[in-house]
Amino acid sequence: MLEIAEKLLAILFSLLIFGQAYLIRRTFGTYLIPAALFSLAWFLYTIIPLVVLFSVPINPLSIFYILICVSAFSLSSLPFNWIKALKNNALKTTSDYNQFNSKFIYYLFYISISSSLIFTIAAAVSNGFDPYSMVFNLMETSGEYATMRGHGELDYGNLGRLSILFTYITPILGGFISHHQKNRASQLTILLLSFTPTLFLMLTQSTKIILFVSIGFYCAAIFLMKIYSKKLELFNWRLILRFVGLILLVFPLISISFLSRDHFSDFDDAEKVISQLSTSVNAYAFGQIYAFSDFFTHYLGFDTELNYEDSYNSYGYYTFKSILDSLGGDKEFPIGIFEEGYSYKEVVATNIYTIFRGLIYDFGGVGAICFMFAFGLLIHTFFYRVLNSRNSWFACSVFIVSVVFIQFTYLMSLFMARYAYLILVALGITLWANNKYWMKSYNHE
Repeated sequence: MLEIAEKLLAILFSLLIFGQAYLIRRTFGTYLIPAALFSLAWFLYTIIPLVVLFSVPINPLSIFYILICVSAFSLSSLPFNWIKALKNNALKTTSDYNQFNSKFIYYLFYISISSSLIFTIAAAVSNGFDPYSMVFNLMETSGEYATMRGHGELDYGNLGRLSILFTYITPILGGFISHHQKNRASQLTILLLSFTPTLFLMLTQSTKIILFVSIGFYCAAIFLMKIYSKKLELFNWRLILRFVGLILLVFPLISISFLSRDHFSDFDDAEKVISQLSTSVNAYAFGQIYAFSDFFTHYLGFDTELNYEDSYNSYGYYTFKSILDSLGGDKEFPIGIFEEGYSYKEVVATNIYTIFRGLIYDFGGVGAICFMFAFGLLIHTFFYRVLNSRNSWFACSVFIVSVVFIQFTYLMSLFMARYAYLILVALGITLWANNKYWMKSYNHE
């Protein structure tokens, strides 16, 4: 009975997170403000696992802490005059919007697709795989790739970094182009091309995170196009149906990735296949909230089943590892960031604890709340610039990366990875060059 009461209280805190998003939407007329996006994201990240895995116990104080952190991020939007900024955004012209549809963007889109596939294959070959096996022996190759990654045996090098860079740049450029298409066939074609590098990499290397992040970059590009076209609705029923259709379309491919990663081969038993997929989905989609709840219970000083190896005062390493590494830092993480793996019976098991465990290690419980306010202030500053300016390309780049940062907080900090900064710079340069040298080439047919 107590567990049910705690679960209902946690659901209440989750609904309060949605209340913040709705209040912002009612006040300013759009969900596209980062504060609303962050609140809406964390409502979905909490309410869905809480309801779907209702039988799994949770400490409601962990959801309350997330509510406080989300509130701190939302409060960082208060210093800005959003009414004025939205009015200035309404002054953007058709030319401002159409420059994202230039020939230069088109050329880069197709170059990016080709480059991603080439560098992905080259990186695989450098790690001992051959292209023939990647295509005709997919399950075994994908499973072996996952095993090597899990043991830290892969050498990513510059080829791997270029593969990731072009894989993520492609859906961004595809999002720009797709929003300008006037018929569904063209939109679907661009959509499929946008995710071709992602799906190839996901299937050959058994990595689901690639698809998760690529969807984020594609949606972020669409959001930016909505801003420039002055159509600030975040979603409608048609968009929701399309998104559901996309998920249904790629789910068989995701299932292959799940099964290959676990070296599953008993496809004759449908019940075992469904059971294995259910366990994997629970772990990858729903387990993070429960893992953080268990850690947060430990942080508050209560008994937990896991013995956590605490790493406080890490001075930002769980949030900005790649930057600190480049400055001479030498902190090493185990595969998967944390040693401990949370599990509950046979329902869910994961070693991902959301961004909040890392923030608590880096800055402390109160410091993490302060960080969310300060970082939110930075993100809102750049977004304010996006609304008020017609050609602030670095601000546009920051907005796109910040949307993915918000999405990625369900797992960890996006800025632990080098590619976040590479994309930030590469996209800023791309948009600047497009505006400066190819702006007159829009209205591509």
